[in-house]
Amino acid sequence: MTDGRRKWVTLISAALVAPIFAATLTATILAFVMFPELIFQTEITSGVYRQATLREMATSLVGFSFVGLFLGIMLGWPAMLIGGLSLHTFFLRRRMTSVMTYGLAGLVAGTWVMLAYFMVTGGWRTPMTVLQMGPALVSGPITGLLSASIFWLIRRPDRILHP
Repeated sequence: MTDGRRKWVTLISAALVAPIFAATLTATILAFVMFPELIFQTEITSGVYRQATLREMATSLVGFSFVGLFLGIMLGWPAMLIGGLSLHTFFLRRRMTSVMTYGLAGLVAGTWVMLAYFMVTGGWRTPMTVLQMGPALVSGPITGLLSASIFWLIRRPDRILHP
């Protein structure tokens, strides 16, 4: 594989993989924090619960992972294609290729995507509902930070030769 082709393959791979992996990981961790009863307990009858088996816990986590996968595709890919790749080009031209730069940009982009998502879905109509979401409020910034860091690890812009 030529050097030019390798650069394109890593760029495309990073842009496609990073948002999905970051959103899936964030959704799974958020499930542990916000909904532990849905993971560690199983409802037998109405109001009667028992401890979940390992298989039932894994099934619950796979379900939350699919939610993250869906959000990574629906929100992460457009954010990466519109904002992430533009910022990547900007950072390369300015020779700002540290993981901290990419992580901070991802944090800001994730916050903007989360705010846009709340506005589109009507979350701001009832601000108390948004405030009651607790840990979900940091899911956007965390996902953006993770996505940008994973992108940086795959693409490694610090190793790209500058013209």
